[in-house]
Amino acid sequence: MITPSAKITGVKNISDLLKELGHDALKDSQIKQGLRKLAKPIIQSIKSKAPVDLGTLKKSIGVIKGLRSRKGKPFILIGPRYYSPWNGFHAHLQEVGKEVYDVPFEGQKMVFNAWSDNRNRTINDLEKLLMQMLQKKLNKLNK
Repeated sequence: MITPSAKITGVKNISDLLKELGHDALKDSQIKQGLRKLAKPIIQSIKSKAPVDLGTLKKSIGVIKGLRSRKGKPFILIGPRYYSPWNGFHAHLQEVGKEVYDVPFEGQKMVFNAWSDNRNRTINDLEKLLMQMLQKKLNKLNK
């Protein structure tokens, strides 16, 4: 049996390392699980920036389920959930306000501002998470 050996030296080498490990290097479900962990601070930030209402908008913010990704391209979506039991159907009105819609209030830009505040930290945490997952996979292969 041939076991690949590689050292992780930086983020630039992730694609080369994934090619060396093969198609099943990291499972999509593992990556999605990591993305859900990374999404928690963003979700909390969006909820804190949401306007005070009956509470339905704040409760509706979360990871949107029911979307399928293609194999090898995992993703998650964060935002207001429109489906039952949540009622986030008015989130788009709160986000952009009278810039786009005929409503009497300014947009809150809660999702945009939350992403702007957490962008760099989330990207750095994602890189660390992928490196840890790849290192764990390499350690398993080297045993």
